[in-house]
Amino acid sequence: MSKARADKLRTSATAKLIAAIPFLAGCREPERTALAHLATYIVASDEAAQAVFDHKPGDDYDVFARLAPIAGFEGGDPAIINRGMKLLAINLIAGYRRDLETDRSSGHYNPIRAGTWNADDKLLSLTSSIASIPCEEMDQIMTSERATNSWWDPF
Repeated sequence: MSKARADKLRTSATAKLIAAIPFLAGCREPERTALAHLATYIVASDEAAQAVFDHKPGDDYDVFARLAPIAGFEGGDPAIINRGMKLLAINLIAGYRRDLETDRSSGHYNPIRAGTWNADDKLLSLTSSIASIPCEEMDQIMTSERATNSWWDPF
């Protein structure tokens, strides 16, 4: 990985959250899980693999479908894991909303543009659910508001 790419990854709130979830939830082997999830995130963000990991119509059934490759945890507090995954889902949905015009021009599939997702409804549901699960350490990395304004892909 180039230094510039490593620097972008190092400052990515999304990458930090992905790595932190197994530690914050008290999972078994959190370092192994964090590294595996980060590796998947990095590969999925690489231009060569984006077509494999990008959102497809078959992913519309669940806001967590695209997150499945980084949703495996051994043990840990399910509430904290769910909170972290919901923040990541907010981050993705907000990105789809931000990319509406770009995706329209490029023909890139976007579930909001396709009319299968209502971003406001999904974001409201996820945000209210997160509010009921306190985790100050996670809030230091990413809040619902920051998830809405952060970029999924650091590169």
